[in-house]
Amino acid sequence: MGERSGAGLVECAILDALGSLGARPGRGYRVNTRVLAVVEDRIGLAPRYAYEVLLDLARPWTMPLNLIDGQGNFGSRGNDPAANPPYTGSRLSPAGQVALAAERGDLAPVPIGPINGNVYAKGTRPPFRPQAIIDALRQIIQRPRVTGKDLIAIIGPPCFLNGCTITGDFAALAAGRPTTLRLQAHVTVSQDHRNVLIENFPPNANPDETAHALAGLAQARHWAQQHPELHRRTHLPLREIRDESSRGRDLLVCVPEPGTTAEQLRDQLMDVYGVYTTVPAALGRPLPTILRNWAKTDAAEDLLTSLAALEDAIHTQSAHD
Repeated sequence: MGERSGAGLVECAILDALGSLGARPGRGYRVNTRVLAVVEDRIGLAPRYAYEVLLDLARPWTMPLNLIDGQGNFGSRGNDPAANPPYTGSRLSPAGQVALAAERGDLAPVPIGPINGNVYAKGTRPPFRPQAIIDALRQIIQRPRVTGKDLIAIIGPPCFLNGCTITGDFAALAAGRPTTLRLQAHVTVSQDHRNVLIENFPPNANPDETAHALAGLAQARHWAQQHPELHRRTHLPLREIRDESSRGRDLLVCVPEPGTTAEQLRDQLMDVYGVYTTVPAALGRPLPTILRNWAKTDAAEDLLTSLAALEDAIHTQSAHD
């Protein structure tokens, strides 16, 4: 990975390509065929593979801190694919520009890797809340003897910033031991108590496939009368499912069968895979150790400057979103 940002090697190559093409915040987008051609020329990675990484760097559901600002159809969390590279464009996001500056040595290192993790790329490092990582690093710089326990309290649990609920053995994760995280969509009963709403899907869930799976579980089985108890346990009392997603928001509306309350349906839906998912999680080393190593890389004043630059970039992106 990049030594000064923690971003992956391909990610760094894409950021460098955008920087060399002048695709910076506030400037024009560059057609992604040009970006991918530069990446292939520099590291030899074919466009088909590099494009998937580029898409992830811009998709808002993949990581807390997007490094690319995309233009055009970058796909959906469901089955809507991204447009081909000639029809999409990219430029550095403010955070991406800070990461590139760090990689080029124009800034002290910035903790992009610890913030974004790599779960989005099928890795095991989960993301954390950006401001929490920044605050913890500031504590290390300003109070070198701050305890690991205090740092873990500042950082808190992993955070995907999309509203899904995360449960698991956070103490094991922070101590550097492998564990499994459960990611749960937000499942609530509507205000009129007639329907169940599913939103804030886990980042590794596909709402379209989840809707299809729920519809399948609601179908009557030919053996239902012969095995009523088994049917009762496996059948989902779902009369109708509606996809009411809009731009930037995935929403499934579930209507219970007659005789089933919305609360009863909600409780069953929460145990359906797709409504929840699991991910293996491991940091490799204790989380405080990872951050202390970041704080040793450059002079304290330079590190504080780079953290302030990253913080400003985060605020700029939040205001834009």
